[in-house]
Amino acid sequence: TRETISLFFFSVITTTVAATNSALFKIRENYFRPVENTIWEGKTASPLSCSQRCAIQLGCRSANFLHCILCSKGELGLFQKIHDKHRIPLRRTTTNFLSFFAGRTKSSAVRSCEYLFDQTSARSLPPPSGVYWVDPVAGSQSKPFQVYCDMETDGGGWTLVWSYTFTNYDDFTSVTNAVTPRPNWPVHGFDGISTTAPMNEIDYNAMSYSLWKQLGRQFLIKSNINNWLVCHPGTGSLVDWQEGDVNCRIVKHVTNTCNDALPPSFLRFDIAKGVTLCSNKNPYSHIYYRFDSSHKSTWPVHDPCGKERDNHVKSVLNPHGNIYIRSLHKLYSFNRQTSSVYRDAA
Repeated sequence: TRETISLFFFSVITTTVAATNSALFKIRENYFRPVENTIWEGKTASPLSCSQRCAIQLGCRSANFLHCILCSKGELGLFQKIHDKHRIPLRRTTTNFLSFFAGRTKSSAVRSCEYLFDQTSARSLPPPSGVYWVDPVAGSQSKPFQVYCDMETDGGGWTLVWSYTFTNYDDFTSVTNAVTPRPNWPVHGFDGISTTAPMNEIDYNAMSYSLWKQLGRQFLIKSNINNWLVCHPGTGSLVDWQEGDVNCRIVKHVTNTCNDALPPSFLRFDIAKGVTLCSNKNPYSHIYYRFDSSHKSTWPVHDPCGKERDNHVKSVLNPHGNIYIRSLHKLYSFNRQTSSVYRDAA
């Protein structure tokens, strides 16, 4: 597919860019540059070869491949729409090369997924969701490590800090059911602790809890058995282990059960039961999420109705949940649908 070509081009352009004054290209599908601007024409082995020739050709501003045609102009107005599967244009751009490759290697680690999103989306399309290198405590004794970034949900910029599953999903309300593994946050007597950042949403691990606050204080809860929530700290803070009010909203309904239920508004901590999201500070208030990691008491509530009952989605393959973190300093408004005409070769 064309998109496959674009992704391939990104993966191999690194050395070309370094050798050709940071030349990068954007791909536009089903368009062709007029031949009157042609400065060279011939066969090349690949889109990469065509782009390399344009990068070193004096005066080349754009190119058509797969039959390679180098053009002296690159304005968008020169496009003429055609339907020719053999001609796909490249437009040379002066965008900073480093912004496209930040976070791709250990030496180019960024502070967080949110920082990466900010740096790239200001100049081009945001980077795709995936694994990147981060160094949230730059300058300390910590070393860069890899994390998974969600660049789409509720504006993107989320760093995955915890992916969990259940010990007894089929008997969900049993005391033998618990979330696993758990972060190394301050609860007592439970096994199954992880301090390794998860690489995807079903890589069941948890980043060291002490690093969560370095990434931000807003958190996203995703699950394939309960509704997704984005929560802002108030008097309560997940990353600071501080009980109190939070401002949560539902960003995705995973189930149609209790669609009119209000989201939780209070964050409670218990050294015996873990973290709970509930309706208010009353200890008997309705519970939406309880991340219980004990095999001896209670169970891990995932109730879209907020009633501490088994209203979660049943019969799910790989039942799991995830927590992501980002900061509060910015509201994202990037719209992928309206910006999808161009795909960066990055």
